Amino acid sequence: MLEALGPCLSHFTILQQQAPRDNLAFVRVPKAELHALLETLDRDEGFMTLTGITCVDWIEEERFTLTYLLENSARDRCLGVQTDVKRDGESLPTCLGRWPQAEIYERELHEMYGIPFDGHPSLIDFMLEGWTNTPPLRREFDTLKFVQETFEMRGGREDNLDVRSEIRKRKEAKRAEKAAQAAKPTQDATTPASARTSASRAPRMAASRGEPGPGDEDGAGGAT
Repeated sequence: MLEALGPCLSHFTILQQQAPRDNLAFVRVPKAELHALLETLDRDEGFMTLTGITCVDWIEEERFTLTYLLENSARDRCLGVQTDVKRDGESLPTCLGRWPQAEIYERELHEMYGIPFDGHPSLIDFMLEGWTNTPPLRREFDTLKFVQETFEMRGGREDNLDVRSEIRKRKEAKRAEKAAQAAKPTQDATTPASARTSASRAPRMAASRGEPGPGDEDGAGGAT
């Protein structure tokens, strides 16, 4: 697919490209060329559908990588156009004018990562109503700390337990039970097989001969 797009891509600064499959490829361009490439792909190459915008937080490098996922009209090729923005609040122009569905994608990225989109008319609360904390998908956001500081565990509930501790206790109890069963002596383990066979046959043989068997009172246990 990248070979077929060669003439189109030759007009842009391609920082990186890869094709994991014949029908899937990714190209990375500078932020300044992003929207020009998106427009060209839509207008001239048939990549007319924006199916999503994803984000990866490279906190060590102080940047976000955004990927605009495009599908062609036949829905048999997918191209991801990538670009980087700084994590300190660098903005991107909205692509709402070209793809109306970008309204939702950009609002979500703004809320979850704090990325502003210039020209977007409604970067307001999307899913996190009244959220004032660090955007929750940024890697510096401490989920455990937020939960501990925001919510209070209710006492008196049977399920208000340390799950890992309870699982560990149950496993230890099962191991102890198995060990006890393995150590407990049984009749089968301590009595020779030949003795058990002889003992079980003795009462039947005595009865067949009319003799008192083991345990018969006053020797009256034989057959009449």
